Amino acid sequence: MNISQTKIASLLGVTQPAVKQYLDVKEEIYSEKLRELGLSDKEIQEFLDELTEILLKNNVKDTMYFMTMQGLKMLSELKFCNYHRRVNPTIPLDCNICESFYREDEEEEISLAISMLQNETIGLLIPEVLSNIAFSKRNPHDVADVIAVPGRIAKVRGLPTPVSKPMWGGSRHLAIILIHVNKRFPKVRSVMNIKFDKNVLEAIKSVGLTYVEVGPRDYASDEEIAEEIAKTYNGEDAVIHLGGKGIEPITYVFGSGPLEVARKVINVSRRYREILEGEVQPKNT
Repeated sequence: MNISQTKIASLLGVTQPAVKQYLDVKEEIYSEKLRELGLSDKEIQEFLDELTEILLKNNVKDTMYFMTMQGLKMLSELKFCNYHRRVNPTIPLDCNICESFYREDEEEEISLAISMLQNETIGLLIPEVLSNIAFSKRNPHDVADVIAVPGRIAKVRGLPTPVSKPMWGGSRHLAIILIHVNKRFPKVRSVMNIKFDKNVLEAIKSVGLTYVEVGPRDYASDEEIAEEIAKTYNGEDAVIHLGGKGIEPITYVFGSGPLEVARKVINVSRRYREILEGEVQPKNT
């Protein structure tokens, strides 16, 4: 990551000798301990990917919030119960006391995701109509139940820059998409729109994201496009709208929350840049 041990210590709230001690231990030992706690390899890798992106922003508050949020969220999802009962067999089988530990803060979570997205590789993916990222409450019913960036996310000197702070009702277009999708897939609560071209498609394939295409359709309204995307979506990582006359082709990336969406978009952006720079040759399709 090209970050000093002292800086990592500051961001994580520990001492530099502690960081050195952690780094001296083989990575697989930590992975095995996390598996024993009840995390899958996929969950471990996703956690590390998101933590890495946040550490790279050099923001102590964001790092502390992420670590606290993830710890409480895992406890509230009862991921560690089996391990806890192995350590203490007297714990009742119906114990669920940890479920109340985590109280979701959508505003903090989407702000953290936006911070993760503010790098030049993401700037390559911002379309002419600009980007946005949205996050809904559980069981959203109207636009006011979805938080997004009013005015969208523009590209300023190559960096993705939100026009304003996230607000409830900040994007009618993405809100309509999430409301429709969430009715069929309640765990899907976040979406971001990025550009689409053949290199984006190659990047999506290369990083292993699933996708489905819809369109093209000429002169469709935002609401018609949103409804079409929502009807086509069937649990994939992304929906690609092929555009049409008067409509720019756009990729919509979905996830359970904005951090997951941001991680997917970051992975696509890095592979997209590699393709543009010729480091990875596009596959013949």
